[in-house]
Amino acid sequence: MATYIDIASNALILIGDNPISSFNDPGAGAQAAGNLYRDTYRQLLAMHPWTFALKEQRLSRLSQGPDPETGFQFAFQIPSDHIRTWAVLPVSNYSAVGDLLYSNHNDLLMRYVFQVEETELPSHFTKTLEYVLAREFAQLVTESTSKSAYFEELYRKSLASALSVDGQGQTATPIIDSPFVDVRNRGNFR
Repeated sequence: MATYIDIASNALILIGDNPISSFNDPGAGAQAAGNLYRDTYRQLLAMHPWTFALKEQRLSRLSQGPDPETGFQFAFQIPSDHIRTWAVLPVSNYSAVGDLLYSNHNDLLMRYVFQVEETELPSHFTKTLEYVLAREFAQLVTESTSKSAYFEELYRKSLASALSVDGQGQTATPIIDSPFVDVRNRGNFR
């Protein structure tokens, strides 16, 4: 499986630059990779509830609750590997404040996107990450807007494919409630 250096190096090779063995290697490519890799990776993870990057965890309730003016009774610690909240159960009002979550429920389960180790990434996501990095690196390293546009197009196609592959691992959620059909069946519309 690919490491973060492998992924960044592959993106540099795509734009015609030299491969790297470290973000400290000499050259503009290694510098661009070191500056942009982590944020670009986290941004791609945060944009979708990738099945391989979802985690569920009971939140740790803190002994001291939030200020009463917040309207919430309990404060919880958000997990340190959290990138984006996808769901808080039971479904209720909550408020995220920094690395805390406020709620009126005393026990919460959070489903969230976390930062997966690169060696655990599926190939469809890795290829998409390489293309988005190539798009970023192309402008900085080669100063070519046409290369950047080319990799933007490859990234968009790869992203659509990766989203499709990722979505195939789940069952379809049925529509339980249909207000339009309910109204029609009651005879309110003729």
